[in-house]
Amino acid sequence: MTRTYRVQVTGQFTDLTPDVRAQLRAEQAEHDVFLAAFTPEGTFTYTPTLTRFTLRYLLEVSEDSAAEADEAVGVHGELLAMLFLEARSITHKTLTTTAVCVDDVKTKRRRNKP
Repeated sequence: MTRTYRVQVTGQFTDLTPDVRAQLRAEQAEHDVFLAAFTPEGTFTYTPTLTRFTLRYLLEVSEDSAAEADEAVGVHGELLAMLFLEARSITHKTLTTTAVCVDDVKTKRRRNKP
């Protein structure tokens, strides 16, 4: 069973080195919250004050059951975020991960008024 999820990993910057802080400030316009999207490679956004950040992923997970996929996707999303942050030497506090299965989201159809 393959399920598609929107995964959001949030955290707070902590003890950033001067070089990392300068790089984040220089690139902030490219990581503005208004550019946020759920993508397979992930979207990294953060506040100009360098306090909070969010990584958004669109992930497909294949497991034997929906329950197993629901459990696995959170771990997978957090691992991706940790690897992303580590590769950029971004130090942070504990991460918070949420996931929503887009397959389970129900949409309401608008009725055309006569």
